Parts: sequence; structure tokens; C-alpha cells
Amino acid sequence: MGIRFRKSITIAPGVRINLSKSGVSATLGVKGASLGIGKGGVHANVGLPGSGIFYRKKLPLPWPGKGKSGSSTSSKEVSGQGNEGSVEQMNAAIQEIIDIHLRARPSHEKPEYIPADFGEPLPALPPAPVPLWVRILVLVAAVVLVYHTKGLSFLPWAAWEGFIYWSRKKRQKALLEDHEERRKQFEKAEAERAVRFTENMERAGDDPEGALEAAISAIDWPRETRASFQVDGDRAFLDVDLPEIEDMPPSVFSWSKRNGLSENPKSETRLRKDYARHVHGVALLLMGECFRSVPAIREVILSGFTQKVRGDTGRTEDQYLYSVRALREQWDDIDFRRLNMLDPVAVLEGFELRRDMTKTGIFKAIEPFSLQ
Repeated sequence: MGIRFRKSITIAPGVRINLSKSGVSATLGVKGASLGIGKGGVHANVGLPGSGIFYRKKLPLPWPGKGKSGSSTSSKEVSGQGNEGSVEQMNAAIQEIIDIHLRARPSHEKPEYIPADFGEPLPALPPAPVPLWVRILVLVAAVVLVYHTKGLSFLPWAAWEGFIYWSRKKRQKALLEDHEERRKQFEKAEAERAVRFTENMERAGDDPEGALEAAISAIDWPRETRASFQVDGDRAFLDVDLPEIEDMPPSVFSWSKRNGLSENPKSETRLRKDYARHVHGVALLLMGECFRSVPAIREVILSGFTQKVRGDTGRTEDQYLYSVRALREQWDDIDFRRLNMLDPVAVLEGFELRRDMTKTGIFKAIEPFSLQ
């Protein structure tokens, strides 16, 4: 990433950045979703709270691109459980990523820190340390010997089973105590972050970049996001590393009693339009955070870029997809009560915009606004 501005920050998905004088630390966790990384590869785990559905999928590296998902119209069945209503909730969660602009706020709405949920479920009863087939074999032996022992053969079996259950409950108790301790530590850290966030907002006049950094850090981004920024007087400059189109959700889901949960790949055109909607929404979300976290800011110049490999050298370079200049007065003209009715692509076109994009969402590189 070519850093043009004074300050920079990198936020991974579900990471809360802890800003303090002693340094920077992070806390992981996204409600209902996680990534598992191990010897078996990388898996995405998505659960919708209260919906009864859980979806687990191994992620190829890199994520499948156009050739694998964009042009295909076939669907495939994936493991999961739920019903039509829960699948609608899953599709709504995917759409929420695309429509990230719906989280943009008006300048008069002051930022507030929203504590994250702990999110970890209570530990279940651990499995028995002895394989089930061994326990069944012992039970069969006790039944066979019941006649010869006048029923006494059940006593050692019952004692053995009782010991197994007791050891499982003891292990669960230890897990519950550890869970409770981690929950308390998590909530304590969230409370401390809320205090620091409020302090940063109150110092916006003296330290506008600190307030802006706190506001950006408090956003729950759906992917790793890197940004550089600086505040000069009443102007804020931001560069944001946009996702690649391959990072966008490539499918939607459907449900039928016959086939269960099915994954339906999007067409290339729909994927490009979803991508355009998302990256324009990123600009709106960040501009809103600038205006409402630092009241002195009257103008925001924001540019979004991605990384592309040069065909002549094979080197990766930053390519800017858009660069927008917005005044506070223009931002205040947006009717945020009807934000769900607005097209983020069209909203950005209402400002001074540099962008080369076709109607189907194909971008070409542009020259961004400078500091001048």
C-alpha cells in the first residue's frame, strides 16, 4: 500500500482496535461468524443467531474468481439445516455486506461506541473419554452375566458409567468457569474501550486525527481494511484499500424441502454491480464518520484503490478506482431517512467525482485528487 497521508491503520474482519498511549492492541470476534484456520485449511463458519441455521464451508485460496463462480448458473447443495425463513436471513446478511452504505450516518448524529457481544456459546458437556463401542461392549457383558451374578454384574458397570459422567461434568464445570472469566475480561475491555472512545471524541478539537482514527477503528468491517488519512485544518484526506471483486460474496442461497440448502452462484454482471455498490458504499460510510466525528471538518477528499498486477513487470501496484470530494453542506443535503431507497453509486455522483466505470461495473484506473 502506497501511503500518501500521515496516519495509517489496518483492521481485520471483526477486530476492535484498542487505542491507548501505551500502544495498539486488538480483540477478535464477529457475532455469528468466524474463520477457522488449521491443518485442514481455512473454513468459514456462519451462524445466524436465532435462525437455527449454521453453514460451514472450506474456503479455497484464493477465493474462487469469475471463472469459477461468476458465469455459472448451476447450483449446488451444501450442508446445513434450517428452513426458508432462515435462508432469507442468510441472504439478508450477505446483502448487508453489499449495502454497507446503509450504515452511513448524518453529521449531526454524534458517534457512540457500541460494545461488541462476547459471542461465545456456553461450553457443552464434553464427550466421554471412552469410545462408545467399548461402553456398549461392557454393557453387553453385564447383561450376559446378569443371570450368573444375580444382577450384581450391573454394579461395576453402573459405577463405571457414573465415574465417566462425573468426569465429564467436572470437565464441563472447569470449561464454564473459564468461559465466565473470559466473558468478564471481554466486557471489562469493552467498557474501557468505550471510555477511551468517548475521550477521543471529546478531544476532536485538539486532536482531530485521533478522533477520526477512533471512529474508523470502531467500525465492524466485513473484511481486512487498510486506510491512511490526515486532517489539515478543515479538510480531511483519506485513502482506503478497497476489496477486490473476488472478495465479494459470490453466491446467494435458496431452500427447498427436497434439496435443503442450495448455493446459487451469481452471474458476472450481478457480481460486478454488487461490487460497485459495495465500494461506493464504503466511501459514504467513511465520509460520514469524518463529518460526524470531527465537527471542524468542512471538506472530505476520499480515494479508493485496489491492487493490480502489472502485465509488463509482474509487480503489484495500487490502482485508484475513484476519488471524491464532498463538502459538509452537500453531505447534509442527503435525506438519511430514505437511505434504503438511495443508490450509493448515484449518491457519490452527486459530489465532485473522478471515476471511470461502465454501466455494468467495470472500472478503469484514475488519477486521485491530490493534497493541493
